[in-house]
Amino acid sequence: MFIGHKANTIIGIGEVEWMCRSTCKRLYTPEYWTWVATITSGDPPVVDYSGETGYTIVECTDENVQERLNQLGDYVNSNRLPDEALVYNIKWSNSKVKCEEIKDIDGNSHDPKQYVQSHFKGNNTSKNARLLADEWTQIRTERTRLIIETDHLALSDQTLSDAMTTYRQALRDIPTAQGSVTKYSQITWPTKP
Repeated sequence: MFIGHKANTIIGIGEVEWMCRSTCKRLYTPEYWTWVATITSGDPPVVDYSGETGYTIVECTDENVQERLNQLGDYVNSNRLPDEALVYNIKWSNSKVKCEEIKDIDGNSHDPKQYVQSHFKGNNTSKNARLLADEWTQIRTERTRLIIETDHLALSDQTLSDAMTTYRQALRDIPTAQGSVTKYSQITWPTKP
């Protein structure tokens, strides 16, 4: 059984991975296979899901899948507002061993440390791609905000100073100049003149 989620909100469940992925992408079967053909290459053919973003798919590796799905109710955010989506605290590990540390309400470790035992196996490639896309969405949003902040100067009758022109160009160049960055906090923002 495969479960697709975005920020731990379940968006698809399927007996096999492709069915779950199809549900998550909101594609009917013919559209799904057409999409798969666009990300398949090589001999033998290999499907590359690494550029896929928006959700993560985990596999329930336990023998009793239905029991695990029923237990997801135990992990629902109980303090949610009436119009808030159900958020499941899905934990997984690639080796089906001690997975994630359980901390107390203040975020401190227990003594001895306690861990969640996982019955779900994750696909770190698609998860990492989704997290990277989320980071770059945040980076681009901030970059756009900073450019807009100086648009009134560029749109006025005045000539922009060389320093302001350089600043605005440096903001536009962030995706190419710092494209290997994986976190918003790693961006070196240019200094506004």
